[in-house]
Order: sequence, then structure tokens, then C-alpha cells
Amino acid sequence: MPALPPFSRLFLLLFLWCFLAACASGAVTPSAVERPKTVVLPAPSPTVAVAAEPEPEPGTAVPVTRAEPWWGEPLAPVTLVVWGDFECPFTSRHMATLEQLKQAYGPDRLRIVWRHFPLAFHKNARPAHLAAETVFRLGGAEAFWKFHRLAFANQRALTPASFEAWAAEAGVDRAAFRAAFDGQRHAPKIDRDLEAGQSVGIHGTPATFVNGVFVSGAWPVDKFRTLVDEQLRAAEDLRRSGVPEERVYAALSEQNKAPAPAPKPPSPPAPEDTTVWKVPVDGSPIRGNPGAPVTLVMFSDFECPFCRKVAPTVDGLEKKYGAQLRVVFKHNPLPFHRRAEPAAELALEAKAQKGDAAFWKAYELLKTGPLEDADLAAHAKSLGLDVARAQRAIAARRHAARIERDQRLADDLQARGTPHFFINGRRLAGAQPAEKFEALIDEQIARAAKLVAAGTPAAKVYDALQKDARAGDPPERILAPAPTRDNPGKGAKPGAKVTIQMFADFECPFCMRVQATIDGIIAAYPGKVRVVFRHLPLPSHSRAPLAAEASIEAFRQKGEAGFWAMAQRLWQDQSENGLGREALERHAAAIGLDVAKFGAALDSGAHRAAVEADRKLAERLHITGTPSFAINDYFLGGAQSTRHFKRLVDQGARPARSPHEGVASRREQARGPAGCSAAGAGPARGSATGAGPARGSAIGAGPARGSAIGAGPARRCAAAAGSAPAAGPAPAAGPAPCGGRPDGIASVRGPPARVELRAGRYAESRITDRPRAGSDVARYPACAQGGGSPGDEGRGVSPFTARSMARGSTAGDLLPPRGYPAAVQWTSGFVRGDSRRGRRDFRTGPILLGGPG
Repeated sequence: MPALPPFSRLFLLLFLWCFLAACASGAVTPSAVERPKTVVLPAPSPTVAVAAEPEPEPGTAVPVTRAEPWWGEPLAPVTLVVWGDFECPFTSRHMATLEQLKQAYGPDRLRIVWRHFPLAFHKNARPAHLAAETVFRLGGAEAFWKFHRLAFANQRALTPASFEAWAAEAGVDRAAFRAAFDGQRHAPKIDRDLEAGQSVGIHGTPATFVNGVFVSGAWPVDKFRTLVDEQLRAAEDLRRSGVPEERVYAALSEQNKAPAPAPKPPSPPAPEDTTVWKVPVDGSPIRGNPGAPVTLVMFSDFECPFCRKVAPTVDGLEKKYGAQLRVVFKHNPLPFHRRAEPAAELALEAKAQKGDAAFWKAYELLKTGPLEDADLAAHAKSLGLDVARAQRAIAARRHAARIERDQRLADDLQARGTPHFFINGRRLAGAQPAEKFEALIDEQIARAAKLVAAGTPAAKVYDALQKDARAGDPPERILAPAPTRDNPGKGAKPGAKVTIQMFADFECPFCMRVQATIDGIIAAYPGKVRVVFRHLPLPSHSRAPLAAEASIEAFRQKGEAGFWAMAQRLWQDQSENGLGREALERHAAAIGLDVAKFGAALDSGAHRAAVEADRKLAERLHITGTPSFAINDYFLGGAQSTRHFKRLVDQGARPARSPHEGVASRREQARGPAGCSAAGAGPARGSATGAGPARGSAIGAGPARGSAIGAGPARRCAAAAGSAPAAGPAPAAGPAPCGGRPDGIASVRGPPARVELRAGRYAESRITDRPRAGSDVARYPACAQGGGSPGDEGRGVSPFTARSMARGSTAGDLLPPRGYPAAVQWTSGFVRGDSRRGRRDFRTGPILLGGPG
């Protein structure tokens, strides 16, 4: 750029000065400039926050916190707190009811809170609850309810592998779940829920509090709707009175929750059982002096925690008494201990390979630690056994016959739990303290000393004591009429060696459960066992009568194949979705029935009379629950295990029955099969362990010191409280069963000839011998399966049993079979019977025979 002339540069400087002055107009002179003021910036405006919704108060009656899985809004006016068990069939049924309530009321009006209550006899329940709680902690409520639905939809698959798969399906990381589950990190929450349930009076599942109103059992949805509607109105009344919504649940639950009943005073101790029971050693493993004056027989289960607990006590007794005590081991692996039977197989294989000493070494290994296949293989190796042979023995159940023989003896002796002991025949049940054992052993040592002093060889003391011991009770007999071609059956053809008449109800969960066992029995006895269906819809099962009629129509249209196809569908879903009228027609279409004809039969009640005929037969036979079975002329109640069925099938198949296989007391039978019991005045809706009614799976009936079969889930649905009415005088009128005479003729044989007795008459004969408990005293007309005439001793005749008769006694009861609820008493002399030594005649005092029931 060329340089500017001097005047141009001067002009440019003047211009710039004027421009700057103009820009600074209004500015003060430097002397007048004020100090700059501090600039205060406005504080940043806070983020606009939605006012936090108030948290509902937990309440004090049935507290609810965020620690429990919930469904619905926290401030919903009605809260259902549910204590349930993932393995309980009635909790499963209750879940269907809750789904209906969710649909009806929605999350704004209904909140559902889950609490854990795994029952001890449901072996898979606690692991399932631990898995569910783990999912809740890792994935929140939404993941929990997904897992919850999967668990109840697959109740027969409650395994760790399933839990992990369901957790992943619910959105929980597998590795995190496995680590928490295997480490049992959340197990304390399960215990807290159990304690909380017990503190509010819960003993079984399901149990629900509706704003504090207690509902026990799986009741129909209508009952819950009524309660929820009442509580919605009560909540609205509270809100109108000014109670804040966060106080509604606490206020209503405290108002509605009845005070917990005062704890019952402790029951007086049961009278000591002084009976000497017949407990044969029968080749069982023995430890100690073979000629010891005291024999301790131990029924045990290698997986039972109480058996493990009492083992040191038994060891201490052996050390203390030395040569005066021998221990005999008998097997009673309980069905809910999965690894108990394989462990028993290994112990018996050790005995088979290396004798009793190896058995007891195996016992020492098996009574502690895990019992999985790898553990058993390791034990076999440490015992010096042929491991491959031992593994084959376990897999093939090579020693099942020995185990079942021990279990049958346990059944006969009413030793239904473990551990169970007999000390010289005297009973001691459970893991008792050492003092209990010592007192009984000392007593038996003193008794043995007296026998030895009187000349009994020391090695024969146990045999001498067992000579007059009481044998176990025989199975109960029942006189059920033979089925006809109108009764659907499966398995062998009509006229089979053994006929099982099954009294069942399509809404009873235990009837559904036992079908697999029944099918297994048919397979185990090909061509020999026929199963016949008898209808017994219980009053508590509202959908069962129509379902029974539907099955009969299927039988009419398509024969036995149609009946069983319909039955299978009815048992698959016992809710309204499976047993409602629309569902029945869907089933009919699915199996190829004429649906129009099917519907017309249901509308007209065409098969009601057939259902009622079976129900009346059950009533006459004193069958009050389902499932119940007449196996030829033996009775079995409940969804029992395969071995219980096999025992009676084998006995029923014998061409001639031993007179000692008589009729067990109904009172004793009531304590046999655990029952899905009914409420005395209400419907049967649950599993119960105790003798009392219940509407859910219950705890608290089993012994505190042992694992008990009786403490397991109920196996039977019942129409009324109790197992069966007591025997009493028969009705004066009514048809005689199976063609028998209406006056109830029976025969009692005695010299000089057979005497026929009509009801109310008497007979006497001279005394020639003493009777034995279990002897055959009198026979009613044959009818059960084989027909016959009064006094016929052939197949199908059920004898009375002098169960309460003792040697030399002069009074007692004769126990009639089911179907003859007669009052039968003898009051003097001795009754005639059969003994193992042959036929004997006994003088009979007055014998009152009632007519047929």
C-alpha cells in the first residue's frame, strides 16, 4: 500500500478521535468512574419435580413393605396379602382365582402382595421359594411375577435347572442368579416370611388376608369378589371421612384383623405305649452282641435329618450298654426324600458284597453328607466294593424287595415316620433324648434278667418276648359289589384276577395325581389288573357333578376309550377353564363326540342317576373321600405310593386268603393314608397333615422329632371331617349288598355243627383253645368279587377280625368290614377262629350281629 501524504494522515487521526469520542458519549471522566458493581447471576431454576406419591403405611396387623413382591398400585384401596407354597396344589388353584381378580379390578383398585410359606413336607418348595426371592432381588417385581407364573405352570418340574431357566426367561442374568441361589443369599427372607405367617395364625397354604380379613384356603372367586367389594366400600368411606389414602390399608387391616387366638395350652403327653410289638429281625443287619438281652430295632432313612440327628445318641447307647444291646437296622426311605432309596440300595449292596460289617461302615458314611450318584460311587470305592457292580445294583434297584419288606413291616406297625424305634418290641418314635432310650433299655434289661433267672437262655430272651407280642394291624377289608359293564374300566379284561374300583372326582387334585400310579400298576401286572371307575363327586367340588355326567356321555358314545380320553382332559385343567360347561363341549369336540347329543345329555341330566348310584354305593361302604379304592376286597384310601397298591394287589391275587388278614380298625385306618381333608362344615379345599379338617396344605401335624409320612401333603379329598363314621347299628331297612340277605345272615362254626346267626341272635360252643388276635371269627355272605352264598368261605368273603382280643381276655370288639357297619361284640368266653397252627373251636359268648349297611 503507497504511503499517505502528511495532511491525509492528520485528517485520518482527527476522524478516528471524533469517532471514539462519539462512541464514549455519556461516559464519565476517569475521576468519576464508580467501582463496578458485583453482578449477581440468578440462581439456576430447580428442575421441576413431580410431587412424590405418598408411601402407604405398612400397618401393624398384617404389615406390608417394599421388601415383598407386589402387583398393583401401592395406594390401591384393597390389598391381598397371600402366603403360598409353590408346590401346594391348592395354592396353584388359588393363583387362577387371583388372576380373575386382577382382571376384574385392575391395578388401581387392587394390590396383591406375595409372602413365602414353603411347607416342610413339600421337598421342592423351599428351593423354589429361594429361587423366586432371588429373582425378585435381582430383577424386581416384574421379573418375580414372570418366574411365579412359570413355577405354578410347571409344578412338577421344580428343579434347580428349571429355576435357572425361568430366571433367565424373566430377564435375570443366569450367572448372577446362580451365584445368589447357590449361596442362599436370600434364604433369611424365606424364614422371616414363615415367622410372619405363623405370627398371624397361618398354618397352611394358601392363606390370604383381604385388607386384614383372613381367608384360609383356595375358595371360589365369588367369595373373594364379595370381600373385595366390601373393602372397596369401606376404603371409600374412610377417604370421605378424611383419612389420607396412605393410611387406608393400615387402618382397615388393623380394624379387620381379628386378634390372634391365645396359644393353646400344651397337650397332655400321650399315654405311654406299653404294647410289645412283634418286630422280627428277619435277616436285617445287626450290630452288637447277637445274644444281647435288649434288641433295638431302628427304622431309618439315610436322608432324614432327624435320623442323622439321633445317630450320635444311638452310638452313645451302644458304648454305654456294650454286650447288653444289639442294634438292628430296617429301611424306611420316605417318598419325599429323593436320595434315600439309592442310599439304602448302596448299603444293602455293601452287605451283599462284604457282609454286615460292610453295611455298618456304609451306614457311617451315608448318615452324613450328600447322597448324589457321585457321592455314592465314592463311598462304594472307599468301602472296597466292586464300584461298577454297586452302581448297577443302585440303578436296577436290586435290593428293592428287601426295602419293601421292611416298609411293609413299618406300615403294619404304624411306624410311618423316621426315625422309629422298637426296644424289645416297645415303641419309641422320633429323635428322642438319650434319657428316654436309657429308661426303656434299663427296664428291658431288668425284665430280661427275670426271664433268664426263670430259665430262659440269654440268647433267647428276644424270642421269648416276641412270642406273645402283638402283630401289626392287617389291611382293612371292604365288601364292594362287583362292577358291571356299565362301569368304565381299563387294563385287563373284565373278570381279571384283581379288580381295582376307584372312587374318584374330576375336580380332586389327588385323583389326578394318582393316575400315573394307577397306570404303573396296570403296566406292572399285565393282563392281571383291571381298574374300574366309580363316580364320587364331592359336595365341595361344584364343577365335579357335571364333569362326571360328561364322562359318562363320552362312555356312552365312544366306549371305554372315549371315557378315558375325556377323563384325561378333565384332569388336565381342574379350573373353570377346564371343567366349565363351555370347556366340556370343547373336550367333547376334541375327542370326536357328537356335540349336539353331548349337550342334550348334559341339559337333560340323562346320567345323573348313574352318578347318584355310585355316590350311594360309596355312602353305604363308608367311603367319604377321594380317591378311594376297593382292591378286590381290600380298602385303600388316598393317592398312595405304588408300593401300597402293590401290596394289596398281591394279597388280592392270592387264591386263598390267610384268616389273619382281617379288618383293620377304622380308627387306625384313619391315621393311615394322609388325606386331603375337608372342613367339617365347608368344602374340602386343601391339603392337611393333621387329623382335623383343612382347606390348604398344612404344617404342624408331624412329630417334632422325626420325618413323617403323615406330615406329608394330604392325599385325599373328603366330603366331611374325619375318615369314616364309627361302626354302629345298621339301618333297619335297605337293600342287602351284592345279593346278600337283608337280615344279615352270618355263620359261626362251632361244634357240633355250623350255626347260622340272624341279626340279634346268639350261639355258643364249648371251649377248646384260646383265640389269637387277628383270627377269623365270622363271615358275612360272599359278594365282593366272586359271588357266593351265605357262609361261603371262597373268594370275596371278608371275615371279621378280633383285633382287640388278648390271650385269656373275656371281652372285646369284632371289627366288621366296610359295607357292614354292624355293632359286633362278644362279652364272654372265647370266639371261634383260625390260627396258624390250624383250625380251632372257641366257645362264643353273646355275639350281636347287625344287618348289612
